[in-house]
Amino acid sequence: MTMPDKNIIQKFKIMLENTKKEIELRLKKRKKLPDFGDDVGPDEETDESAEINRHFSLIQAFKNRLADIESALRKIRKGAYGTCEKCGKKISLDLLKVDPESRLCKECKKPS
Repeated sequence: MTMPDKNIIQKFKIMLENTKKEIELRLKKRKKLPDFGDDVGPDEETDESAEINRHFSLIQAFKNRLADIESALRKIRKGAYGTCEKCGKKISLDLLKVDPESRLCKECKKPS
């Protein structure tokens, strides 16, 4: 499998940079916890706890994806984009089209 050509890599770079900006904007909007007020009973407290959990889970998912995107952008700068971090083989263009920040090839992504 050959490395994607420079034009394709440039398209991935632009896509990754745009996604990075979008995620950073979403994170900025989510910095503040939702305000639920003070007058709540036990049922409302449970709902509020669940909402706070969802809030932090979403923030963590955004941060994880952002780290993967930043890693992919570093690899593009170094000329190592599209190489699996586990086995060192090239990541297929089909996979990169679906998941441009992928760190692993299809084989290494398979559950053990």
